[in-house]
Parts: sequence; C-alpha cells; structure tokens
Amino acid sequence: MKLKSVVAGQFYPDKTQELLRLFKAFEKTELKTLDHPLEALMLPHAGYVYSGSVAALGYRSVSQAPQTIVIIGPSHFLSFKGVSVFSGDAVETPLGDLKVDQQACDLLMNHDSYMADIPPAFAKEHSVEVHLPMIKHYFPQTQVVPMVMGQGMETSVRPLVAALLELRKLKPFLLVASSDLSHYPPYETAVKADHEFLEALLSGNEAKVDETDKKIMAKRYPDYYCTHCGKEPVSTLLRYAKAIGAQDARLLTYQNSGDVTGDHSRVVGYSAVAFCS
Repeated sequence: MKLKSVVAGQFYPDKTQELLRLFKAFEKTELKTLDHPLEALMLPHAGYVYSGSVAALGYRSVSQAPQTIVIIGPSHFLSFKGVSVFSGDAVETPLGDLKVDQQACDLLMNHDSYMADIPPAFAKEHSVEVHLPMIKHYFPQTQVVPMVMGQGMETSVRPLVAALLELRKLKPFLLVASSDLSHYPPYETAVKADHEFLEALLSGNEAKVDETDKKIMAKRYPDYYCTHCGKEPVSTLLRYAKAIGAQDARLLTYQNSGDVTGDHSRVVGYSAVAFCS
C-alpha cells in the first residue's frame, strides 16, 4: 500500500525538473554549522514558494543521512484523538517513492492504543506530505515514518513521546516536527510575535512555551490567529528533546511570507529550529 500525494501541484511542483530547479534555488541559502549531533528539527509546512527554502535549510543542515526520519504533523482537517501512523510500504513523491520504515511503524502502533493507522487523517493533509519530496531529494535512501497527530496532550503527545523513546532504544532516527508560526497578522506583528515565541522555544522549556503562547494571544493582535499551528508536534518535540538531553536548540533561519511576496498586510511565519544533544 502506498500513500498517494494529495497536494502535489499545489504546495509543491508535481513535475520532477521543476522541483529540482526549486531545490537548486534553495541551496543559495547559507548553511549554519551545528557543533553537536542533531536529534530533531522544527520545520514549516507551507507551499514551497513561501517556506520551502526554510524547510530545505533544516534538511541541508543534517550532516549524515539518517536511517529513518519520523515526521509528525498536525491535523488541519480531521478532528480525532490519538496519532495516525501510515504503515504502508511507501509514500509517493514526484522524485520517486520513499520507503516506509515498517518496523518502526509496528513498534509505535503496538505501544499504545491511541496510535493506529487512520487513513482519513492523511486524506487531505499537507503538514506531513510537503516534507516528503525534500526527504527524497536530500536523503534518497532514508526510510520515513509519516504521522498525523490528533488533538490533545493526553491522547496524542503523551503516548507518542513514550513510544518514540522506546523506538530510540531500537534504532537511531531524526524527529521532524512540522509547524508554521503566526498566522495572518501584518508583517511587523508577525516578526515581533514570532521572535518572542521562538525565544521561548529555544529555551526548550515547554511550560515557558505555553506561557508565552498565552501571553501573545492575550495581546489580541488584529488578524492574529495563533502563535504556531503545530501545537501537538511541537510539544512532542520538546518533551522528547528533554527526555534524551537534546536541549541545545538553535534557530537556523526565520522569515515570513511577506519576505517572499512583498505583501506585508497578511503573513504567515516560518522557522527552522535544530535541537542537538
């Protein structure tokens, strides 16, 4: 069974050569050297024209191809409890199929009843899919574990963190949490709020992140809808990073859609954040 693309041709090119031209353009962004082993990344999931260079920088910062990449994204369309794990053979990309790490999928799904293969979670979802062509391009032999997280700390974050710690005993993997930052405020508001949120995130302290989220939202900025859309994936990353001692967090890059389009009236923020041990 293969996970079919649902946003190819919309969020990213569905033609191989066009996609490769984009990746070549992304490589103009200067890399930052990481002094310690990379364990996890927070990367955006908007259309490549808006956030592709940011996400690509995260993957380009990985010094050695991981055996497995576990990619967790929020559910934008389906409300459900738990975590949907795609456990088929492969995922489809315009650059060819990526193998799914079925051993890892089996371990995760056997760990907790809240973790299962829930096909409707992937039916329209882009938060995981947009990462797959990048992984295929930068790490063609790497296997993936695609997961869409439902809503709730106890039914999604708690069981997933516990399962990831068990998986870590079995094999090494890179964790990628998929999340954009502020949604739809004017440019100046996004820059201010996003950097305030990122400062909290870089502390690695989940309580500080939650407190900062509430503080920013309490300001009631016009047209400001959220500090970040991947609440469950980011909380998972923070708890997992703390548990394995990977709290050396570094901001690789930040921009928002206004930097790309020139339209500063209504923007979305993006960042690449690395967590190292």
